[in-house]
Amino acid sequence: MDLRALMTLSLGKKALILVAVPLVFELGFVASFAYLVNQVDKERAREAHARDVAGHLNVLLRLVMERSSSLIVSHFTSRETFRRRADLAKKRFYKEKEIITQLVSVNPHEKEAWDKIYKLMDDGDRFFDHAKTMVDIGNKLAAGMEMVKVNRLMADIFQSIDHLVEEQEAETQETKRKQAEVRAQIELLIYAAVALNILLAVGLALAFNRSTAQRLKVLLDNTYKVASQQPLSAPLRGEDELAHLDRTFRKMADALASMRRKESAILTSAADIICSLDEERRFTQANPAATKQWGYANDNLIGRRLDQLLDQEDIKPTVDQIKGIVETKGHGAFTNRIVTESGEERDCEWSVVWSNEEKSLMCIVHDITERKQIDQMKRDFVAMVSHDLRTPLTSIQMVHSLLAAGAYGDLNEDGKESVEGAQDCCDRLITLVNDLLDLERMESGRMDLSLDSITLSEIIKPSVNMVANASKQKKIELILKTSLDPMVRADKERIIQVLINLIANAVKFSPENSVIQISTECDERFAFVKVKDEGRGVPENMRSSIFERFKQVKKSDSKDRKGSGLGLAISKAIIELHGGQIGVDSEEGKGSTFFFSLPIADPKNSEQA
Repeated sequence: MDLRALMTLSLGKKALILVAVPLVFELGFVASFAYLVNQVDKERAREAHARDVAGHLNVLLRLVMERSSSLIVSHFTSRETFRRRADLAKKRFYKEKEIITQLVSVNPHEKEAWDKIYKLMDDGDRFFDHAKTMVDIGNKLAAGMEMVKVNRLMADIFQSIDHLVEEQEAETQETKRKQAEVRAQIELLIYAAVALNILLAVGLALAFNRSTAQRLKVLLDNTYKVASQQPLSAPLRGEDELAHLDRTFRKMADALASMRRKESAILTSAADIICSLDEERRFTQANPAATKQWGYANDNLIGRRLDQLLDQEDIKPTVDQIKGIVETKGHGAFTNRIVTESGEERDCEWSVVWSNEEKSLMCIVHDITERKQIDQMKRDFVAMVSHDLRTPLTSIQMVHSLLAAGAYGDLNEDGKESVEGAQDCCDRLITLVNDLLDLERMESGRMDLSLDSITLSEIIKPSVNMVANASKQKKIELILKTSLDPMVRADKERIIQVLINLIANAVKFSPENSVIQISTECDERFAFVKVKDEGRGVPENMRSSIFERFKQVKKSDSKDRKGSGLGLAISKAIIELHGGQIGVDSEEGKGSTFFFSLPIADPKNSEQA
């Protein structure tokens, strides 16, 4: 079979050839073997037939001679015993004649020869019967003459039977010779079949080894080469499944190589340090950022323990963190300080995950030194604002109050307006400073809540009173729908700060002669406070961002409405510290409903409070 043609066949067709070719050969061998065995059986049947015919003819001859002799002896001795033996021989003679007649009926030549003998025997039988009759009546002379005729006839019968027996013996020898020939042919067939079967098996094995096994080995070798990033072997030729698999594998290898190049580029250009540690916290891999940020050459870093790079105070906490991640086969995050090769300390934030396949820790290290410095600068700024800005602002506010009260003499109308404007600006600055300080406390986790079990009415009533004057100035009606008055666990002053902010915003953005509704609801776990106005509403894309710092619906709101954009951010932080949520439902142009939730107080805690 042409190897190129074989490589175009599918694996299913190749498997069919592997089964079909030996099967056809075996069927041919079985058919030939069956034919030769059948020939042997035929020759054996001919041999058995010849032996049977010859045997029965010999028996017939013996019976003829026995009958004849018994009859002659009985003629001269007149003994009844020999007469009975002659009668018995006659009966057996007839039986043998019937058997021989049946045996030779299938062979025309034998039948023709037997018919002649049969006729002679019938004539002889008549002479015997006539001779017996003569003996019975005492005419021995006539009986003797009949026996002479019988003897003459018997000579012809013996000669014919001998001739037929010789033919049967010759037939037997011929069948034996043919059986020997067929046996030789069977032996030759077996040897030839074995030889051809070996050649066929070897030929098919070689052909399919070249078209399948060797090509599979090429595919297997390519998998190792891909893993070790070596060049692949030459492409496989053909159109079978292996060739298609090879082409697909090469596409995959190209895609994998491209991905590796991209991964290498990412690792090389990444600003963060990407590295791996074994279970003993030794570095096994690191990207170039490690050298840039820590100063250690890659050869000096690989194999070194992380403990050797850490500040002394951070060794134990870091080791405990890593051991916990390794034991749980999980992930975690922590911070520590790395001492660079130059002796400088760098604050680092670690994100670590355990890889069970690699038996190592995959780490991303982000340098947060600058961020910590910025945080410190922010804290310093807040401290400066708190001490160096709020104190003079408070003094200025007192002076404005004294001026407005006439402590330094009466002011004209222009003076009063100027003092009121300055006082308004001073109030805004103080509010902004206070808001900034609140945010800083919340972000740094230094805001302490004074939690207590209080009713919602204790929060709502003072909040409404604080904004009553502002609502009256805009002719806005504040309606309370607070039929439910559950007890909540909250810091009263902080929640009043939140509610005042929400109501003040509703007043600020509502048109004159409108209505603001404050309502309460509750379920099994939380109590809800809602502030509904008839203002312009909040666009859908702004409903989450307005709770961020310095975020307002319109840029002009900070100027027109005199807002800093910190109120909702502070409110959100306060509510989340209480374990609640804050949000807004709004339809643009048809008003907004701001709401927040607070956990309902535990009755046991309420009793203790």
